[in-house]
Amino acid sequence: MKTSPPTGDTGDFSWTPAFWRGWRESANPYRGHKSHRDLEVVLRLLGLQPGQRVLEVGCGYGWVSRAIWDAADVSWVGMDRSADMIESLRLAAPRRGSSTFVGDGRSLPFRAGSFDSVLCTGVLMHVREDLDTVRELVRVLRPGGRLVVSVNNALSPYSLPVRVWNGRKQGFIQQFRNPFSIRRFLHACGVGRIEVAGDGIVATTPIERGSIRFPPRSLAAPLCRVDRWVSDRLPWLAYEVWFGGVKATSGGA
Repeated sequence: MKTSPPTGDTGDFSWTPAFWRGWRESANPYRGHKSHRDLEVVLRLLGLQPGQRVLEVGCGYGWVSRAIWDAADVSWVGMDRSADMIESLRLAAPRRGSSTFVGDGRSLPFRAGSFDSVLCTGVLMHVREDLDTVRELVRVLRPGGRLVVSVNNALSPYSLPVRVWNGRKQGFIQQFRNPFSIRRFLHACGVGRIEVAGDGIVATTPIERGSIRFPPRSLAAPLCRVDRWVSDRLPWLAYEVWFGGVKATSGGA
């Protein structure tokens, strides 16, 4: 989930549990499409097995977390920069909430190789030191463990208009990365066997401003089906691109 950046990284922009719950669980069919597509991609790329130790950096109020808990009996640890997000998750899921804490992905308080799987989705695009964060994620992953991260895609057709729109928000960070460069960076960090997936190309960022509705809700069902089909084949054009890979062992990736 998306983490709330600390004061100084985002100016006055405020992300709250209520904001993200409204976004993730919106009645808008296109937002619903993206949210459930994200869960599908996460679970496929993680390939969870019972008993694994899983770290989720940027767990937010628990949208992705719940899917992980339901998928396998794993030892899960969640972290987010926002105390409000952590408190919301703890109240909603007291048992799991005991494994959450406030922290920063750029400096993880774990020994190297502590986890079988590490997940960071919807976060890196809102962190200035995103590549430093990736290095930390890889550091705490055991050799042979799985890393899953996502970035906003500079090759997406929505990249330019979203960046122009975000220019209105003083201090707001939303980086768009070239996915080919990120894949090379992951390789350089010792992550191999990388699988790439996309959330969607057109149906993931609906525009609703006054009377403007794009894409129209009446076309949601067929458009989301087409969007899924195209995204499965051309993930490099998706709005958010996901990478799932395996940390190299001493013998190679």
